[in-house]
Amino acid sequence: MDNSADDDVVSVNTYGYFAEIYDGFGSEEFCLSLTTHLLESLEKYRLPPGAEIVDLACGTGVITTELAKSGYQLVGLDLSEDMLRHAKQRAQRENLTIRFARADMRTFQLKNKTPCIISTHDSLDHLFEDDELDLAFQQVATALRPQGLFLFDMNCWEGIRHLDGRTVFVENEDRSGAYHLIAEDRTLETNIVGFLRVEENLYERFDETLFQRCYSNDEIEERLEAFGLELLERIPIQYLKGDIFKQLWITRKPGLDIPELF
Repeated sequence: MDNSADDDVVSVNTYGYFAEIYDGFGSEEFCLSLTTHLLESLEKYRLPPGAEIVDLACGTGVITTELAKSGYQLVGLDLSEDMLRHAKQRAQRENLTIRFARADMRTFQLKNKTPCIISTHDSLDHLFEDDELDLAFQQVATALRPQGLFLFDMNCWEGIRHLDGRTVFVENEDRSGAYHLIAEDRTLETNIVGFLRVEENLYERFDETLFQRCYSNDEIEERLEAFGLELLERIPIQYLKGDIFKQLWITRKPGLDIPELF
């Protein structure tokens, strides 16, 4: 596995300080619910127990550890060192052996082809430009074995548009924050202000802005076809005001899977 990120590629959201309050914004709760959909789909499409799963843009490792607890062999990749630190700590608390590495979803490489790749919590929506998403899909198609599965979720504009103008707050004794959402022109801008306690009665402030793009179903399907990935199923997994907010895409790389000889 190539553990390095390509410094020549344009930067995307890397979740620095935001990693410290990420789970508190409801991310952990969503990831736990999404794990149920993933496990049902992996069983439906016959990924064998104990098979390897590469979690692309694994974040703080909630889904990574949950799938590992279900018996799969996990590899977690993320561009953010801060997110990986939390993911490693989570795996250690669960006494799980998971390989983690810093890698960019647009340029990652695996030493051996894998039977399954996942990318969740709208990670691919952070790839704002067409060519960035193309690179990610190309790398996934290259890394998969024939008959390998690629499962990913992405936002839907119909639901995301309802977030425009919304502000969300989170607070506990060590950290607090708020983010304000602007949804327009099929993009989502998240402006974050957070505070981390560094010692008694002393907090450090940070500000971050994240950008996401809501790709249409047609735009995603065109890329799947272009990179030889077969769409098996598309499952709505969240709704907002009656509109689809987020959906899970289940795809497969066609071809004859010839087991490797050892």
